[in-house]
Amino acid sequence: MSYAAKVMRTTVRRVLVLQLLIVLGVTAVYFILQGLYAAQSAFYGGLIALFATWLMGWRITKAAETAAQDSSQGAFVIYAGAVQRFLLTLVLMALGMGTLKLAPVAILVCYSLAQVAYAFNKVDTQLRT
Repeated sequence: MSYAAKVMRTTVRRVLVLQLLIVLGVTAVYFILQGLYAAQSAFYGGLIALFATWLMGWRITKAAETAAQDSSQGAFVIYAGAVQRFLLTLVLMALGMGTLKLAPVAILVCYSLAQVAYAFNKVDTQLRT
């Protein structure tokens, strides 16, 4: 495994842990202040963020493997993954708000706050020899 792949795996794992902590915290606050329905809605929004982050990490790993075989295809895999992540987020939010009738504000608040985990994730890219 390359150094870049190790850094990416560690980074994604750290973001997922931070997101999970944020999701659980926001869900608890919604449960205390507004009850079970709002907490379930918030948790659903947080799960969307967690799944999108996991998907991004998986796609970047696949892109690295693809780029090792054909460098021109690596970028395509990353772009396809970004589009897939965007569409998946839209579909899951529509499903939660439309079909499952969850609280839209709670979904969006928890999803948005889970994205803040990226801001707190410091990535050390210095190659250690």
